[in-house]
Amino acid sequence: MTETLESPPRQFIQTRYGNLSAPVGATDLITDFLEHYGEWASLEVEYLASMLPRKARILDIGAYVGTFALGLAQAADVSFVAMVEGNAAVASHLATNAARNLRCKHEVLNALVIHSDEPPIEPGRAEPDNAGSASFDQRASGTVRVPLPGTLIGFRALVERFGPLDLVKLDVEGMEEQLLRDHPALLQDASVLLWLECNESRSSLSLAKMLVATGRPVTYFAWPSHNPDNFRGASRKIFPFAYEAGLLLGAGAAPLTAKLHRAGCLMKAIHTVEDLKEALWLTPRWAPREWDALDRNEIAAIATHLWLGRKREDFLAEGESTAGGAADAGADRSGGIVRGEEARLQALKDSRIAQLESKLAEFSSRDLDRERVEHHAEHQEKAARDALCEQQALHQKQVATLMGQADEDRAGQAREMSLLEGRIATCSAQAAAFAGALEGIQKSTTWRTARRLSRMAGRIPFCKRAFRLLMRWMKVQP
Repeated sequence: MTETLESPPRQFIQTRYGNLSAPVGATDLITDFLEHYGEWASLEVEYLASMLPRKARILDIGAYVGTFALGLAQAADVSFVAMVEGNAAVASHLATNAARNLRCKHEVLNALVIHSDEPPIEPGRAEPDNAGSASFDQRASGTVRVPLPGTLIGFRALVERFGPLDLVKLDVEGMEEQLLRDHPALLQDASVLLWLECNESRSSLSLAKMLVATGRPVTYFAWPSHNPDNFRGASRKIFPFAYEAGLLLGAGAAPLTAKLHRAGCLMKAIHTVEDLKEALWLTPRWAPREWDALDRNEIAAIATHLWLGRKREDFLAEGESTAGGAADAGADRSGGIVRGEEARLQALKDSRIAQLESKLAEFSSRDLDRERVEHHAEHQEKAARDALCEQQALHQKQVATLMGQADEDRAGQAREMSLLEGRIATCSAQAAAFAGALEGIQKSTTWRTARRLSRMAGRIPFCKRAFRLLMRWMKVQP
């Protein structure tokens, strides 16, 4: 019986990313992880954060409750985040978490991202214990119906709306290749990293083929669901051997950091589809819980027995190895051994062929890389020459302008000197005229008469004093 997904009640959980809103329910996978570990897929975030430039712009499609974008905003220099979630039952949680915990500019959309020419016509599907598994792909097989959201937006239109972007993450449950076909130019844009979910399915092989055909580096990265350095320090593993994985377009397989290596992360450069098949084959997914207590040799022994078709309950059963056993049973055992040996040899042959194909693809990739580097160097050299010519032309123009300004300054100075010389000559003439006039005044009769009177006036006080002294002297004589 198929049930319809409804919006679950809200709860708040203290996590690595802050106080998060999440659906209530003990059977929701990501809610379980947030409650137990206080985080979800933080090793994925740590791997990608080191590759982002400063002021990075991120588009997160299939954001669920926002742990991916929130983690990157903490671990890297992020200036803008756009988060898109098509499942209306969790979109309100996403909006709440972004508003409460994101400090950079952001936008949240409850919309289904589609190929512009291939819109879905039926509701999506989800697993009953994982609301994050909601998929609108035609191949989705979950038992829970997910209603189509009211808003549909083309992938290309979405990228152009929020661009330029540094990282585009697609976690859309098998629809990654379909969306990328809506914007093929994005695959060739060297300024954008594409991070795509990679499950153990043939759709992942088809996606890898599309990515490898671009000629850009493709890297497979897988991480365990249990992070030993988790937010709560929880040692109990919810799923001991469960791994998540993704494909990164635009960055090579750089060595893992010591922390990622200790956590058990896996990395492989992908040059062919066979490379991805081998990487997926060697990635643990759902091994039995009891294997977590075994060492490497014990796990290898069990795996070998299972590979050869042997079961633990039938191993060395009574009569299996006796000479008196039934002929048919002996023949079956002998045939099983032969088939096991043939399978081993075929596996070795397939592995060797895959290695050789990978090596050939690697050499071809190196040639393409070298050609791109040479072309880039030529482009940079031409750009440098053009820039130098432009700079020289600008300098010449600046020199001509400065010389013109200098000529104008010299002409202005000459005009000012001419005016100053005229003023000096005028002042000299006026001074000579004043001197002549003064000399004429000094030689005139009026000047001489006035000078004598001035001198006589200067002597009058002296005469008065002499007369008074004379009168005093005459009074005192007998």
